Amino acid sequence: MNIRDIAQMADVSLSTVSRVINKNKYVSEKTRNHVQSIIDETGYIKNGVAVKLSTGKSGVIGVQIPYNNTCYDQLIDSILLTAKEKYYQVQLLPTYYEQETENYYYAMLEQKLIDGLILTSRSDCTTDLDQLLLRGRVISTEKLENVGVPMIYADREQAYEKVFAHLFEQKAQDVVFIAKRSSEQSITTRNKIKAYEKYFGEAKENKNFFIGIDQYESGYSWALNQVKEQRIPAYIYANGDNTAAGILQAFQENGWEHNKDFTLIGEGNLSYSRIFNFSTIDFASEEIGKECVEFLLSDKKTIKCGKEPTFILRK
Repeated sequence: MNIRDIAQMADVSLSTVSRVINKNKYVSEKTRNHVQSIIDETGYIKNGVAVKLSTGKSGVIGVQIPYNNTCYDQLIDSILLTAKEKYYQVQLLPTYYEQETENYYYAMLEQKLIDGLILTSRSDCTTDLDQLLLRGRVISTEKLENVGVPMIYADREQAYEKVFAHLFEQKAQDVVFIAKRSSEQSITTRNKIKAYEKYFGEAKENKNFFIGIDQYESGYSWALNQVKEQRIPAYIYANGDNTAAGILQAFQENGWEHNKDFTLIGEGNLSYSRIFNFSTIDFASEEIGKECVEFLLSDKKTIKCGKEPTFILRK
């Protein structure tokens, strides 16, 4: 059974059957229902390989992420839902910040194994992004220094400014923040240091900020170590609501009370922050994910759009 057989049985053209199969809107409802009923009765399944060859499209969008982390959940969920509405599939491409792995995914784009690539956090590598744009459709969810790259991103520098400005206004003392990677590896860490130092002076590693901490388990372990050293900071700005939840759990298990003995601020506006009632940053991830997919599947040449984060203050 092939598309010609369906066309003969329905007494319509090949192009009409193709429009029905590919859910093209330029078919009357009566004709669509008639053709679809024959497709359903015969159990016809379209040849995906043939469709890809004829259209030059894979029907797949790649999403490059560093690793599986709840901080990407809202973004990925939004990408998945929007792609589904556009009849596209999504392939998650973890890199673990390995440049060689990132380059492999860029080759996938060039080979048209994916129709577009959404970049999230990348290694601090020397990849020529201008050359990457020649390989296919690309958009970044991070603000990049290369202004030629399409990007829809949360203005994280503005978020860091809001957090540390708020703590300064509250006359906060003993403020620390948590990061995943060092300042040499991560522009995010560099920007947090810059915002911190604007209000609180020099940021020293292992005193004012701590690296190598990410997600619940490492946050929990870090907090236990602080308890052991009898060093409980008054204010902790964590690099994710899941990390903050781990810190909170460890401190509370050892008799320390949130908003009395210490105060937490997270990132992501995940359920953790609502359940445990700590402040957080909403980076507009759902909006960004939706608009990134729409851009990749559009005819637009480029875009640069920064979204204003929301500082959600809970007491």
